[in-house]
Amino acid sequence: MKPALAQGATHSLLRVVDETMTVPSGRGDYPLFADMPNVLATAALVTFIEAACAEALAPHLEEGEISVGTVIDVSHSAPTPVGATIRAEVTVTHTEPRSVSFSVTVFDEEDMISVGTHTRAVVQRHHFDQKVSDKAQRLGLGS
Repeated sequence: MKPALAQGATHSLLRVVDETMTVPSGRGDYPLFADMPNVLATAALVTFIEAACAEALAPHLEEGEISVGTVIDVSHSAPTPVGATIRAEVTVTHTEPRSVSFSVTVFDEEDMISVGTHTRAVVQRHHFDQKVSDKAQRLGLGS
């Protein structure tokens, strides 16, 4: 990771909530979710937060590096309907050679809907891919 990323650096990300981000659309093998309210799912909120932090970090990565989420601790305190715009505001709170921590706050057009922290590790893509491949092989999942 390039040394230019400093504590206090900020980034924001906007997104309109669509049907793919709702609780019912993410039900997969969990039929109970089909009858849940059609609002922003916590899983989609977490993905949005990760995307905002990854975007903030991306310009500071060296060739061949990626960032992966390692810790997330956030609230989800208000419902957000389809069509509303959400905004993540992230601030770098701590940097190490291979790790960056962020404070995160997410708003919709009316409420603060999430607050918390997220940490991303900086890894070499080829090393990470090899770890995944080795694990899949140990589990008998093929390559």
